[in-house]
Amino acid sequence: MAMMPATPALQEVRQQVADLLEARNLDALLKLLKTQHPADIADVIDLLEKDQRVAIFSMLQNDIAAEVLDETRTEVTRNLVEAIPDEQIADLLESMPMDDAAEVLSELEADRAEDLIGLMEPSEAAEVERLLAFPEDSAGRLMTTKVVRIGASWTIQQALERLRTVDPEVETRAYLYVVNGNRQLVGIVPVWNILTSAPNKLVSEVMDPEVTSVRVDADQEEVAHLVSQYDFFAIPVVDELNRFLGIITHDDVIDILQEEFTEDVQRFGGAAPLEFSYLSSPIIEIVRKRVGWLILLILTATLTGTVMRLFESDLEKTVALSFFIPLLIGTGGNAGSQVTATMIRALAVGEVHFKDLWLVIGRELVTGLLLGLAMGAVGLVRAVTWGTSFAVGLTVAASLCTLVVWANLMGVVLPLFASRLRIDPTVISGPVMSTLVDATGLLIYFSLARVIIGLFV
Repeated sequence: MAMMPATPALQEVRQQVADLLEARNLDALLKLLKTQHPADIADVIDLLEKDQRVAIFSMLQNDIAAEVLDETRTEVTRNLVEAIPDEQIADLLESMPMDDAAEVLSELEADRAEDLIGLMEPSEAAEVERLLAFPEDSAGRLMTTKVVRIGASWTIQQALERLRTVDPEVETRAYLYVVNGNRQLVGIVPVWNILTSAPNKLVSEVMDPEVTSVRVDADQEEVAHLVSQYDFFAIPVVDELNRFLGIITHDDVIDILQEEFTEDVQRFGGAAPLEFSYLSSPIIEIVRKRVGWLILLILTATLTGTVMRLFESDLEKTVALSFFIPLLIGTGGNAGSQVTATMIRALAVGEVHFKDLWLVIGRELVTGLLLGLAMGAVGLVRAVTWGTSFAVGLTVAASLCTLVVWANLMGVVLPLFASRLRIDPTVISGPVMSTLVDATGLLIYFSLARVIIGLFV
């Protein structure tokens, strides 16, 4: 449960809530809360102090409180669960869709979650435990099982009668899911088709037998890709025998996309993703997530110093070469990062696959060469205007051109091979990419300098 940036309007509501609490004007406070959406109340609670959070939450009706609890940040959820009586929390969990209840419980300590499950109604508790048994990032953990199921051999009249008895807690009624005698998913039918078809028609006559579904053990990224690719409102979940288990709705997919984006941003910055939100993560956990990457970057950064030591005599002879080192490594790192970011996005949305390696390399060779020539021309002009020799200027120009081409190739190859090896491409991007380009860029620069300047001596 991520926290969105506080808008001015949200900050204004938060201040009103805080002022009314301080003035103990509970009637006005209740009126204000009734005008707010549960998600907005959750955002306001996220911004309040701990004691204020509990006071506001305790004033909410159960149906609103359940929605609010599902929307609050992890550390706030824990605060509320610890402060509110267990029986009340169990009642709130029972009133949620079971996939949302499972998400809330997964954010608590295992012992605490078990205690709350023990207070829930047996049928609800069994459903939550079933969902929690699936891996955290799998389709099974995200699905809801409260879905309308009908038989392929039913008449439209029978389907309509089934709709009239649907539990109000059913997640969505836009589509009905058709199963056979073995509970296998054989079709899907929009409710509109049921409402507009003759009562004596069979469901099998109006259903669509071509159903896109996901396996219960599928990764949540696969689920998100399918829903966004085909603009599904919901996607059915089946087991290895194609037995229909439940559905995953679009709101859960939005949460997945936000979570995956957060992880990618953290990895892109050179850190392992945090398990919980920033404020709820202990400092020692944040240090543990970052220290490994920083040590790795230190080790790779020493390559730059090693290269400079190898060409120490060249630097002593032509001191002007050192003036352009920041320009070179900055340009190479930026060029590599541009390509890496493009490749990671293309891989994520399925635009590029490993089989496209040579095609992508060819495109980036041409792109890199054109960009490199442009950068080289700028570098040559800059070197000459600084009053350095033409030999140094030519070295800078040639190095910039070569380095941009090289950075483009690395920006393509590293993410594609990482994806091929089932490693998250964002792991090798950002600082890692820049550091590697720095070291190889200096090697290119000094090697070309030795050749080009040697020709003019």
